[in-house]
Amino acid sequence: MRYCQRCVCPENYAIPLTFDEQGVCSACRVHEEKESIDWKERENKLRTILDKYRSTNGKNYDCIIPVSGGKDSHYQTYLIKVIYGMNPLLVTFNHEMNTKRGLRNLTNLVKRFELDHLRFTPNPAAIKKLSIYTIRRMGDMFWHSHCGIYTYPVQIAVKYNIPLIIWGEQGFMDLGGMFSHFDMVEMTKKFRVEHGLRGYDWQDMLSEENDITPKDLFWAMYPTDQEIDRVDVRGIYLGNFIPWNHKIQTELMIKKYGFESGPPHRSFNLYENVEDHVSNGLNDYLRYLKFGYGRATDHASIDIRFGRMSREQGIAMVEKYDHQEPYDLDIYLKWTGLVKKDLFEAVEKMRDRQAWKKISSGDWKLIDSITNHLDDPGVEVSRLPLNPDSYYILQPNPPLPEPKEYQFM
Repeated sequence: MRYCQRCVCPENYAIPLTFDEQGVCSACRVHEEKESIDWKERENKLRTILDKYRSTNGKNYDCIIPVSGGKDSHYQTYLIKVIYGMNPLLVTFNHEMNTKRGLRNLTNLVKRFELDHLRFTPNPAAIKKLSIYTIRRMGDMFWHSHCGIYTYPVQIAVKYNIPLIIWGEQGFMDLGGMFSHFDMVEMTKKFRVEHGLRGYDWQDMLSEENDITPKDLFWAMYPTDQEIDRVDVRGIYLGNFIPWNHKIQTELMIKKYGFESGPPHRSFNLYENVEDHVSNGLNDYLRYLKFGYGRATDHASIDIRFGRMSREQGIAMVEKYDHQEPYDLDIYLKWTGLVKKDLFEAVEKMRDRQAWKKISSGDWKLIDSITNHLDDPGVEVSRLPLNPDSYYILQPNPPLPEPKEYQFM
């Protein structure tokens, strides 16, 4: 396996990567762009966009902010409401696999910023059937969440004639360098299907096998081109206008608004995905079983780019966390009625043979782990001498036991 010489991303990264002649991945090179961008000019562009969509008669919301109860939700809302004086409508698609911490953060968000909030909960029985179907079809038990997050806010924009939707980071740019900051990409129907939804749409979920009908998927139906054009819906990413830095932003939200971080789950990072079980948990574990790397790889790579840890520290974090079995595995099995064997059989045919090989015992073994690349020459960045196991802040409440079932409401 080939790995980036600066971070710890493998060449089979789920977001397509390229490597340059120095062996540095596109995500690291796109991150370097932050140093050459005139962020004051970018912020002025953002202000111009916001002023264009600001309601002049006070009869409608200025914009929509999709929120989940995660770290970016607080920061997006802080920027748009407090710094830029907009009146947003907060919109949440309830993916139904919530943590108690995430629900508390979502409540805190609405109360502290004193904003209207629209939250949609799909039929749990239909979501259960859909999750089982997608785990067997594509090894992704969280596809419904990706679909809802990329679809429901756009439906609301059309329904309430609110043309501007404000997202946080562009994950495919920040994690994989699939786009440049200079592309100024916006959220589109094409991106939603081809990348956000892995090339599938709601029509692909209809079959006698999973007993899902169109009436179960109204929330998954993207508005027509005519509806989009009528309202002139536009989705922008704040990461194109603000030098996005998760750690600094989250710690500001902890200090000012009481955002609640969480204990580590298959990663050293206490801030990412505290609102749901599966992003760091079971769904990411399935990614590990398919591609041989997990969420700690993502988090370590980002921190290496910011100079918060060395590549050696990053490799140590990957070795410690990526393979860990998630605590929410039993929750999911109980909820669906599946057994552990079902999950492994579902991803068996999806194992990347570039990453895994089957040994004589019938088990799978990583062919070339990142730990084999400690002696790579590397292309370093300046860094702070910090301990990655301790430098994230756990605030403001002590860890609480997570529920034994998913929190639907």
